[in-house]
Amino acid sequence: MKKSKAVTSESVMTQSRPDFSDNMKQPNDKESRYCTRCARALKACLCEYIQQVPHLAPLHILQHPNEVAHPKGTAALLAASLSHARIHVGENFADADWLNALLADPKVQCYLLWPDDEALTLAQVREGRGQAREVHFILLDGTWRKAYRMLHSNPALLGLPRITLGAMAGQYSIRKKPFPEALSTLEAGYHLLSQWEAEPERFAPLMNLFTELNRQWHDFAQGRRA
Repeated sequence: MKKSKAVTSESVMTQSRPDFSDNMKQPNDKESRYCTRCARALKACLCEYIQQVPHLAPLHILQHPNEVAHPKGTAALLAASLSHARIHVGENFADADWLNALLADPKVQCYLLWPDDEALTLAQVREGRGQAREVHFILLDGTWRKAYRMLHSNPALLGLPRITLGAMAGQYSIRKKPFPEALSTLEAGYHLLSQWEAEPERFAPLMNLFTELNRQWHDFAQGRRA
């Protein structure tokens, strides 16, 4: 199904907690060739490597429409691997009732993962956290250029406190990176939650899945060149 290039507002929301039964690996309809669980082509389905991980801080993934059907995208894999993650597709979320309500909730404090000079480390967030406020994290899923446009198209996001994961080399070898420290959405989700909850071993299935995604693409590329 083709997507309109004119999409500017939130258009789709998919939740984690998908149906993990075997019939969810079947296509959406007779003409579909895509898995409804991992959102990948059936011949490249990665469902057998997905293990849903429980976690405390909810994760909201704001996904640029161009990423929805991207074969090398990782947001759907991240959401399927977490118990409290949602994907919201769009570019302009100014009229998104769910986001406005979340940001207005006095019991919730949202943080945007956006590494700049003003970004806080997770240690700083932990030190300054109010005991009565529940922490939610927001990730932007898109190329750096598109993510930048999404951020500056949404004043509510611009006003959020920002967090950084610190310098680390990304392992996203199947897609061009703007700089060595650039992370895929799946990598970012792994590092964010494993650092925040201080249990990297619990989140190891996310990186195992990411490793398999990279391996699958490299095997495919080698097969095409052979």
